[in-house]
Amino acid sequence: MHRIRGRYILVLLLVLCFSVTAVAVTSPALRAEDIHLNASVIDTHNDTMMKVVDERTWLPVIDIGGTTPADFQLDIAKAKAGGLDVAFYAAYNVYQTDSAHIIPRTNSRTLALINALHWTAQRNRDTMVIARSMSELEKGLADGKHVAVATLEGMYAFTDENAIELLHQYDDLGVRAAGIVWNTPNSLGAGAHVANQDPDAGLTDLGKAVIREMNRLGIIVDVSHMNETTFYDTMAIVQAPVIASHSGVDGVRPHVRNLSDDQLLALKENGGVAHINFWATTVADVGQTATIARLADHIDYVAGFIGVDHVGLGSDFDGAPMPVDLPNASHLPHLTEELVRRGYSEEDLKKILGGNALRVFREVEAQAQQPDSPRGLGFTILPELQPGEIIHDTRPRFAAQVISHGGHFVDAATFRVIVNGIPYEPEWHAATGTLSLEMPTPLLNRGNTEDRGNFHVITFEGSSGSRVVARETLIVYLQ
Repeated sequence: MHRIRGRYILVLLLVLCFSVTAVAVTSPALRAEDIHLNASVIDTHNDTMMKVVDERTWLPVIDIGGTTPADFQLDIAKAKAGGLDVAFYAAYNVYQTDSAHIIPRTNSRTLALINALHWTAQRNRDTMVIARSMSELEKGLADGKHVAVATLEGMYAFTDENAIELLHQYDDLGVRAAGIVWNTPNSLGAGAHVANQDPDAGLTDLGKAVIREMNRLGIIVDVSHMNETTFYDTMAIVQAPVIASHSGVDGVRPHVRNLSDDQLLALKENGGVAHINFWATTVADVGQTATIARLADHIDYVAGFIGVDHVGLGSDFDGAPMPVDLPNASHLPHLTEELVRRGYSEEDLKKILGGNALRVFREVEAQAQQPDSPRGLGFTILPELQPGEIIHDTRPRFAAQVISHGGHFVDAATFRVIVNGIPYEPEWHAATGTLSLEMPTPLLNRGNTEDRGNFHVITFEGSSGSRVVARETLIVYLQ
């Protein structure tokens, strides 16, 4: 009898031991860590490249692959610590007027930040890659690298004169998502600080043309920072899913930068995703402290109102104050832990953390009008300048070698050199196989009274009939 009782007690102790172990294994913190590390975590907005460049020259000077200043909210080490796999790096523009005096500065600033991203990836080839396509993004994930996606935040350099060609050049540089406005208006549309009833609210005809071309090229349309009139104009014409790369929701915190219920419904109908902004001001009401819990309230609201397939993460790292308990990217697992506590399934968490963003990326690319493959026809263009090269002549001669693939060259009329969105007809030197263009006007940023960066984008293009056979685009810096 005593032996049976002893065995019973032993079995009971073993059961209790396994039960305690099971509770420990399935605790929110451990379960969240497991889910977070096995998900593809994607953040669709940061402003880190603004802090990478020198304030005066706009040349890149801080490598986020190494030790960064204490105020950096995102670098490669913090991304790795926080399980952040893919980050959308924005080229945000502080020069926001479409006057002829400022437009060259605007284009230069945007190019400076894209150049900084390419510089960063080049210096960190073993740990970082820029994804220009879904296949490159997936390969970067498979290789365990930090995957960067280039984006535009405010297209203030786009005008009737240069818009479509300039968009193609940014596409060449790897831009995969773009918001046409910030808070102020431009030639494409009106931002969040323009009243919805204003006569100039909404998309312009040029803005509509640019959005249609973005769809054709497979560039994701970003509706964050639009006023509601511009937003609905966009939703009426867009042909692929959109993202709000960094927006909150009015249902939790009414704010001009947050999305209304009607906007959320429009996003759902479009198949788009609202990526929740971590910016403390849009997370919590005045007088409240922004925390992970309040941030999760925004995610809860979107998931409950339009479904878990339409919500993601858009931090605004290095562009805004963060919640007190999520000061930088290394703390991202704590947000997953909070969502685990709220009862989200592993499948739903993987959608929120990055699966929804991947879906939009994939669908936008699939719906794009893919160019016909050259199939080895014609030639290769090799520019004499290297990407990011510094030049000193305000009227430079841009040249490239044209290497035949074994056939004869097409005539000179099929070659173009495009500078900052403006096409020029170059000289064709058949004897040397060289294209060249001497700039007819100086490459100066008009109004450059601040002695700041002077970036330009150059494209060499050759066509056979109606088909572009070869195209090479690079950024140069005039010092």
